[in-house]
Amino acid sequence: MKQRIFLPVLIFLFALSANAQSINYGLSLGANLTSIKGNGLSDSYYAGFIAGGFARMELNEKWNFQPEILFNYANSKKAADFLNFYNYRGYANANTEIRLNYISVPLLFGYKLNKRFTINAGPQYSFLVYDDENLVIADKAVAFKRNDFGAVAGLQLKIENIRFFANYVFGFANVNNIDNRYKWYNRQVTAGMNFNIF
Repeated sequence: MKQRIFLPVLIFLFALSANAQSINYGLSLGANLTSIKGNGLSDSYYAGFIAGGFARMELNEKWNFQPEILFNYANSKKAADFLNFYNYRGYANANTEIRLNYISVPLLFGYKLNKRFTINAGPQYSFLVYDDENLVIADKAVAFKRNDFGAVAGLQLKIENIRFFANYVFGFANVNNIDNRYKWYNRQVTAGMNFNIF
């Protein structure tokens, strides 16, 4: 299934790059606020950070395409009523803090409003590479699914060679790996800057 999705995406990206007027590469740095919405978890937003790289393809005077690869350090917390929902698999002495490390790949299309401002939007895939939580009783059990899909939308401000951005990430995939009774969804606000290297 993953190969069936990967090949069309690869062909699509190759076609875009072949038609791009110019391509720039650079680094992205920023902060995030993450909330995992669902029963047994806190609804509040908790601070983390993102860091990675991007390639920006200028398609014409108005449109650009910007794929990114980001290390996404996200935080959340177990709610006080966690065991009310997971009383048969939940670990009573589980840590309150939840730390999740993702590799996130947003594929952003940008529309330039003027020389300064660009609206960005597109899909995002995230893969969970590390989690620090012990919510489940079973040894080495992971409470969160590895794969997450969502949509990104935001605004970018260009000042010289630096672009400042603010995005909202809306997760579509249920990331609850404990059972199928309740669903968890990632929500994230990101803000930061990206700058060209070459």
